[in-house]
Amino acid sequence: MDICKNCLEPIPESQIYCSMKCWQEHRNPQSSFSEESRPVLSTSESIKSQAKVWGSIIGMLVSLFLLLVIIASFIDDFQYYLISSTVILAIFVFFVLKYMYETDDFKKLLEVPNNIETWKLIGLALAIDIFVVKPLHVVFTLQFFPDVQQQEIITALEEMSQVSAIITAFSVSILTPILEELLFRGFILGVLLKCYNNRVAIVISAMIFAIVHEPVAIGMAFGGGVIYGWLRVRTGSIVPSMIAHMIWNSFISFVVLFY
Repeated sequence: MDICKNCLEPIPESQIYCSMKCWQEHRNPQSSFSEESRPVLSTSESIKSQAKVWGSIIGMLVSLFLLLVIIASFIDDFQYYLISSTVILAIFVFFVLKYMYETDDFKKLLEVPNNIETWKLIGLALAIDIFVVKPLHVVFTLQFFPDVQQQEIITALEEMSQVSAIITAFSVSILTPILEELLFRGFILGVLLKCYNNRVAIVISAMIFAIVHEPVAIGMAFGGGVIYGWLRVRTGSIVPSMIAHMIWNSFISFVVLFY
């Protein structure tokens, strides 16, 4: 019988840690996502903290909107606008995060999954996305948006030439998840975690994520936002949620292109 590397409790020989919690604590003992490690603020300090957080979020969204307007003034073609705007905005958010986080925290934020437990979490997230979020999204859409059409990007993919559709699908499947995870799980969820507990921060970030999507995609975006936020908090990195997001978007793009 071996002992857990974190809490020293006896465990079976096939294991290294006794639980996921011990594994996370041992990997990242000073995790900024630990609710116990957050200082208790007074009412006035809490209000100031929340005002600063929301000011940062609004400032970021306004900055990205202005960047989109500037890019749109130079690029008219939808296909090239989509790709160039996604890349430019992702680079912008990346450098904001790099400035915002300490070097070690920034590295953890972009840590690539290197263990089976994280990949299991990614698989679980995708399973929930497919078998829970998608069916609930269909029910939600039929209930509240019965006359809404499919997403504009899907309509655009169906009407493009094959080469243009493949290029756009690449942007939607790979580039868009990178941008959205940097922004929503890296920046927005990151600042929300400074003054809210994990559950509240995840739900708020998911709501913001849903609001910026088209009405037809709000339900699925909210569910995905909750799942990806949960992945980010559980692992301390946005890369697992980025991978899950890429797989999901790639699946949708594949279905649209080939069926």
